[in-house]
Amino acid sequence: MTGTPMTGAWTALVLAAGRPNDPLALAEGVSNKTLIDICGKPVLQRVIDALDAAPSVGRVVTAIEDAALLDGISPRPEVARAADSVVGTVTSGLEQLGPPLLIVTGDHGLLTADMVEEFLAGALEKGASASIGLASEHVIKAAYPEVRRTYLKFAEGGFSGCNLFALARPDAADALGFWQEIDRNRKNPLKLIRSVDIKAVALYAMGKLGLDNAMVRLSRKLGVPVAAIQMSQAEAAIDVDKPDDLILVRKIIEARQPLSLTSE
Repeated sequence: MTGTPMTGAWTALVLAAGRPNDPLALAEGVSNKTLIDICGKPVLQRVIDALDAAPSVGRVVTAIEDAALLDGISPRPEVARAADSVVGTVTSGLEQLGPPLLIVTGDHGLLTADMVEEFLAGALEKGASASIGLASEHVIKAAYPEVRRTYLKFAEGGFSGCNLFALARPDAADALGFWQEIDRNRKNPLKLIRSVDIKAVALYAMGKLGLDNAMVRLSRKLGVPVAAIQMSQAEAAIDVDKPDDLILVRKIIEARQPLSLTSE
């Protein structure tokens, strides 16, 4: 049965800490990648706007290295300390803020309230402790055939991450260790699958590992139920990570904006 998230039930934790000497930030003349301007707004502002407009999100907290970087963001979110690693930041956030916790990244400039609601409704329907958002290769390439992504190739086809994570219950903390594996091997799918179990590697190599089967195996390994939520919009899988991404995101947002009419 499809569920609807309760209004304001979720806290959103935005991962916005910058990396030293980030090449994209340097190229755009900002100290933090999430402050790159896209059509008149910083990327981070667009993320905050989406979360602010999502009925299921009642609180927004941003993990960033310097609270002063949020001075131009409105409404100004609460601030959490960014740890030395993504996993450390999320672990600390779950301990301090508690579940249910939605994790998004501050460079997700195409995020919308509809995406947030779709993801959280899917997480509620699955009923898992931890959920991850994925978009299929078919959906992405149908909309943007030129976009380059790394895909996990399951029996149903390829899937790419969407930087959307839901930690619905306290035992989701037990799944955070695997987050390190995801981050470490996100460009090497076979290594990532190997960290689940040996049989999964064989099935994956033969193209016979289904996505749901992979989640069952991962749940067994971690000792907590985890689920994959398939997103319907290709834009859910596009963040601002490289120059090509930035060009595409700007192009998409420009196309969304209505033409201004000038009177003569």
